Amino acid sequence: MNSNLQNLIELQKLDDVIRGLEAEVASLPRKIAGIESQLKTHIQQVESDKHALAENQKSRRRREGEISAARDKISHFKDQSLMVKTNDQYKALLHEIEFQESEIRKIEDQILGEMIESENLDKRLRDAEAKLAEERNQAQAEIALAEQRKREDEEELSRVRTERSSVQPRIALEIYETYERIAKGRKGEAVVPVIDGTCGACHVHLRPQVVSELMSTDQMHTCESCGRILFYVPKQAPAEGPAEAAAETTAETN
Repeated sequence: MNSNLQNLIELQKLDDVIRGLEAEVASLPRKIAGIESQLKTHIQQVESDKHALAENQKSRRRREGEISAARDKISHFKDQSLMVKTNDQYKALLHEIEFQESEIRKIEDQILGEMIESENLDKRLRDAEAKLAEERNQAQAEIALAEQRKREDEEELSRVRTERSSVQPRIALEIYETYERIAKGRKGEAVVPVIDGTCGACHVHLRPQVVSELMSTDQMHTCESCGRILFYVPKQAPAEGPAEAAAETTAETN
């Protein structure tokens, strides 16, 4: 095989690895940001639950204050009822007392509803805090793993780039420039194998002469359809199974 082509194949493999590593390195900060964003959402939910519980307790204290004020009014109206001189005044005070007692019952019903809601809110908050603690630990572990993977990828990327820099000088300049031009226009894929007489990238059938020359000469060819550099991979003979091996041994013995 043409030595330039051999080096191009090796270069293509290295560039494929480089592209994959670069993509992963670029994606890891986004992955970390996504983990942190999700955790922030759960933290905000816990804070929202805390606020809802605090507002519930504040409302109950306010209503308890309203009950206390209503009872003070009832006590005041009862004191007044002992000093009134007319039946109408007495009835008016009784009406006020009944109204305040009715208001107390309404407020007590509201407090009871808020107590039930408070129990639900408190349970939801405890569950959310427990889940948040678990998710925080998981997030920290995932972030640490992503940061470690990023460091490993960067080290591997440096190694592969160094290896690439040792391969590139072995390729003729004009051929390397052709490779770079094709790679730029084909998303990094410049060198592809011939598979069953077709281009390994665009899958267009190649002319028999081109396939023949790729098989038998050092001549370099590009795909007439997509322009990529082609190389031929000889088919490997299928591995012998037990039956075939036994038959071959028998034949040799005879």
